[in-house]
Amino acid sequence: MSTDIAMTASVAFYSTPPTEVTALGLAVTGVGRITGQRAFRARRRLASYAGVLVTSGSGQLTLPGRPESHDVAAGSFFWLPPGVPHSYGPSPGDWSELWVLFEGPAAARYEDLGYLGGGPAVVEPVDARQTGAVFAELLESGAQPESLARHVRASALLHTLICSVGTVRSASTQDEPGRRDTGRRALELLERDAHLPIAIGDIARQLAVSRDTLATAVRELTGSTPTDYRTRLRLNRAKSLLTDTDRPIARIAEDVGYPDPAYFTRIFTKSIGLAPSAFRRQQKP
Repeated sequence: MSTDIAMTASVAFYSTPPTEVTALGLAVTGVGRITGQRAFRARRRLASYAGVLVTSGSGQLTLPGRPESHDVAAGSFFWLPPGVPHSYGPSPGDWSELWVLFEGPAAARYEDLGYLGGGPAVVEPVDARQTGAVFAELLESGAQPESLARHVRASALLHTLICSVGTVRSASTQDEPGRRDTGRRALELLERDAHLPIAIGDIARQLAVSRDTLATAVRELTGSTPTDYRTRLRLNRAKSLLTDTDRPIARIAEDVGYPDPAYFTRIFTKSIGLAPSAFRRQQKP
C-alpha cells in the first residue's frame, strides 16, 4: 500500500507464503501500519483480500456499485475483496490505519458464513480489543525472519482476526436487539428440547415469529439452520454418551431424540464418518 512519504510514517512487511501454507486455507501476504495517512485511494483494485482498521481520524469509503460514500471513523474496520474497485481515505485531514493482505481458498467459505463482508463494508469489530491485539502480533510476526513457522503463525492469527471482527450479519444487527433476542431465546429452546420431537415451526410459534425470522436469527448466531443446529446438539450429546456410558446404542439414540436407532446410526455415520459403535471403540480407553 503506497503512502505519501512527506506526510506519513509507515511500516510494511510483505511476504510470499509457500503454496503449502496457502493450502491450509488462508495465508498473509502483507501487513503494515500507516500513521498520518493523507492520501485518498481512488478506484483501486487489489489482487488479494485486504482488511483495514482505522485507529484514528475519519474519512470515507465508497463501495462498488453504490453512489453513496460510507463514513469511516476511528475504530472502524472494512474488508476489501480482490478485483473489486474501491475508493477510501481520510477526509478531511489524515487518519492512521492498520492493514493486512491475504489470500487462500478459505476466504470464500468465510464469505458464505457472513464474514469478510461478502464485499467491502464498514463495521465495528465485535471484539475491538482482540482485533488490535491480533494486528500487533501480525506486525511482530511480519518483522521476523522468513520461516515456515512464521507463515503458519500468521495464518493462524488471520483466522483469529476474522473472528474478532465478526460477521457482517452480527455487525448489521447491532441495532436490531429484537432479532438478536429471538436468536438467543431460540438457542435456549433448541438446547433444552433437542431430545424432544418438537417441530421447528412449534418453536417459531412459541417465540411468536415466522419460520423465516427464526431461521435468520439462528443462522446469524450459529451459521446453521435451526434443524442443522439441533442435529449438531444431538450428535454432540450422543458422542458424550457413547464415550462416558455403556448404554446400548438404541437407548442413546432415543435419549438424544431419535426413536429409530437405524435412522440415528445413518445420521451419525454420515455426519461423523464413523458408525456409533466404531466411534465408541475409538474413544474408549
